[in-house]
Amino acid sequence: MSVSSHAQGQLADQQPGTLFAYPLAPDTCSTLESRCNYIISHFWDNFDISKPISDDVAFETTFRDFVDFFRFGHRNVVLGAVRDLVNKAQSNTSNLQKLGEIAERALYGTEAEYWSDEVYAAFAKPLAGNKKLPRALRDHYAEQLTRINAVQVGSVLDFEYFGVDGLKHRLSELEAETFILLFVDDSTDSMIGRLRLSTDVALNALLNEGQAKLVCLSMNKYSADWASSVAGYADNWTFGCGENLSRDLDLRVFPCCYILDTQRTIVNKSLSVERLMQAVNPN
Repeated sequence: MSVSSHAQGQLADQQPGTLFAYPLAPDTCSTLESRCNYIISHFWDNFDISKPISDDVAFETTFRDFVDFFRFGHRNVVLGAVRDLVNKAQSNTSNLQKLGEIAERALYGTEAEYWSDEVYAAFAKPLAGNKKLPRALRDHYAEQLTRINAVQVGSVLDFEYFGVDGLKHRLSELEAETFILLFVDDSTDSMIGRLRLSTDVALNALLNEGQAKLVCLSMNKYSADWASSVAGYADNWTFGCGENLSRDLDLRVFPCCYILDTQRTIVNKSLSVERLMQAVNPN
């Protein structure tokens, strides 16, 4: 049923750069969640995704507007709308491929404004299994799903890394009330992020009081030069490195932080340095 034929539905004015006018929730939807649920459910009613997409930029803008409502909608409504959209796109392989690329940018990649493993997996899983898509593309989505499933919030994390002593260690060898994992690469952003955290008064208080342990992990192959570069950098940090960490873990942007509890259960993941500092400096 299209929005235009819906007894209570309305359409907003079409915005420049979008594909169509978005649905407006009827007055009977009295809460923010119910209004967003309505819009999410009916968002694509007036668009036939089986037909060729003439304006890729407008399609991405429209899709990102669709995603903006997710944070206020019910989980089941969001997942249902995603499944419906993907199913309708199955009849046009080119559109399905575009949908996957845009979903990756909007929900998973470094440009994403709304990260959601569960929602992105609802796109990636059918794409990974669609034999009409190129094998390399299917493998790409399958690898992402493997990483997502391996490090979901609520799962226990353990992995191997090299310490400054040049020996292999496992995360499970460490003990802490709370683990803060800081993943860095050789970028300027990582350098600045590491410096900001090393000078944060509230974070250092937590580390010095034993309430948390910060483990800084570089995406480098072990070398004596790397070991000397971190030696003495921060006495209350643990340092490690591993060239395969970014392959085996779900790391999308650097620097990024994971928060684990004392059992190494993932409490939060893919946090920016800014969000970590906000968490330890609530005032």
